[in-house]
Amino acid sequence: MAIVEMKHVDILALDRDKPALLREIQKLGCVHLVPSDTEDATFKRIADESELPALEETIARIYWAIGKLNHYDKTKKPLMADKPAIDETQALAILDRQPELMAIVESLETLDREAGELRGQAARVDAAREQLLPWRGLSAKLSDIATTRNTVALTGAVPKKALDQWLTENTLGDLCEITPVSQERDQAYVTLLMHRSIQEQTMQKLKDANFSAITLPRLDTTAQEQLTELEAQRGDTVEKQKVILERTAAYAGEINAFKQLYDILSVAKARLLAAKNFMASQSTFFLQGWVPAPLTEKVEKQLKKVSPSAALEFYDPAEGEEPPVILQNATVFRPFESVVTSYALPSPFGIDPTAIMTPFFINFMGMMVSDAGYGLMMSIVTLILIKVLKPSPTSRKMLWLLCAGGVATVFWGAMYNSWFGFAPFPSPLDPMNNALPVMGLCIGLGAVHLFAGLGVAAYMNIRRGHPLDAVADQLSWFLLIVGLALLAVKPDVGRVMAIAGAAIIVVFAGRAKSRNPLKRLISGLGALYGVTSWLSDLLSYIRLFGMGLATGVIGMVINILVGIVAGFGPVGKVMAGLVFIGGHLFNAGINIFGAYVHSCRLQYIEFFGKFYEDGGKPFMPLASPSRYFRLEETPLRA
Repeated sequence: MAIVEMKHVDILALDRDKPALLREIQKLGCVHLVPSDTEDATFKRIADESELPALEETIARIYWAIGKLNHYDKTKKPLMADKPAIDETQALAILDRQPELMAIVESLETLDREAGELRGQAARVDAAREQLLPWRGLSAKLSDIATTRNTVALTGAVPKKALDQWLTENTLGDLCEITPVSQERDQAYVTLLMHRSIQEQTMQKLKDANFSAITLPRLDTTAQEQLTELEAQRGDTVEKQKVILERTAAYAGEINAFKQLYDILSVAKARLLAAKNFMASQSTFFLQGWVPAPLTEKVEKQLKKVSPSAALEFYDPAEGEEPPVILQNATVFRPFESVVTSYALPSPFGIDPTAIMTPFFINFMGMMVSDAGYGLMMSIVTLILIKVLKPSPTSRKMLWLLCAGGVATVFWGAMYNSWFGFAPFPSPLDPMNNALPVMGLCIGLGAVHLFAGLGVAAYMNIRRGHPLDAVADQLSWFLLIVGLALLAVKPDVGRVMAIAGAAIIVVFAGRAKSRNPLKRLISGLGALYGVTSWLSDLLSYIRLFGMGLATGVIGMVINILVGIVAGFGPVGKVMAGLVFIGGHLFNAGINIFGAYVHSCRLQYIEFFGKFYEDGGKPFMPLASPSRYFRLEETPLRA
């Protein structure tokens, strides 16, 4: 368990070597660049970013084209597979095709604009069609429905009840002619022709009846004829859209080339962005950064190869300066680094808890899944996935974490005598029929977990040269908690330990707050209240028992259902098999997910709360960023 030691690096090199040096730094992938700072007046910040906006625009256009062609790409993408690699020869070949590929992007953009225009046309046709559909039964031409000097013509919609009243009771009078055209639900579409002499009172009656006037286009055709024409226009638009889709889909075969070009240009963009951190004179440039201490010789050797005249200086961080953080653990612990980094990176002056946390994490996960059958399934399936899919490093780490959790689940499932919800063997631990021993075991392991956190905190104090702080802040609580626990079995020993621990807490807990003895004593007495938080922390580990019990109970219920269904003849036996497989897969899935989440929770709240110092800045070296492919060599002219 270690945080890698970091060294500052200053590099001064000739300006002509800058492209080659940047490429080599990017290839090494272990130099975290920072804005350069020097008091030498001959050096000024590099401000030339003329290439960057054009490159960013090109990358954005390529990314858009990839998204557009993704809809038409029928290539099967392997699950969790690692990124395919491309070498420098392939990268240079793609760069040679860049003008051709950008011409395709331009064609796609043109097609997209045309598709947008066609969508607009289709929307306008659909809107016109929707407007005319209720009037398709109107025999007159639309232009004939017009107001004259003596008459007023209206088209609109009115509630069906009002129309019936108008027609039966002649409510609008003899000088107003009503012609029903169509009806939709409780709305009727009508034309009205009235004499101007009754316009005012008729309009008031229409308003009272919730009449809605509708303005129709003035066309020398009937509504049905116009609808026929609109249908023809819609069909023509659809055909044009099909042609555009076909022409767009024809470019789908180039999607891999676009993805490769995207990654290659992203590498070039990373170099341009990194160059913004440099300072330059007339013929030289100056850069600063961080390098892992074990790699300083390698970095110097490789950079000297491409720029023999470059001057490199490595030195320790200044006092109080915080270098970036990178974790370094043995291979067996690396999958569990993600648990730590998902919480927060540790401070560079703190400690990486991955190694000490790992055995607790996998055992807690095993206790919560708690079925040996599920554990075997987890282990075997994850190993097969690793072997067959050859997943990316991130996915591989997660699969190894689940595999380790599966092994622990086999052990704890066997201890609990749970195999796919069955209990075929004698069991030393039985959470369903004899819960107290299992609960005691969970709390006991929780105490060991918490004391391990105290131990790490004590180690950190001793490493920093503060052994008395380890006694006052960690040993005191160990004596108090263990002493209180021993009161039940060895009262004399427990009493002495508890009193000693409490006395240390009362005397020393407030030492940093005040020099006044009375204030320190009051602060120490208040600190003793922290024993209640220890009680709540210990009770948190009951979740190990509760989730393990839930897994077993659900599995047992599934098996009971299987037995019931199997009693319904041959069909029942087939259905029973499906219920067994589906039920246990569901039970395993939800409990594995829950076990992972709650194992993380026990680390973050209970364990890390005893010692963890976060706030580390991630180590972010200049590397070859890639979304789709892994570049084995970054081409110099990208």
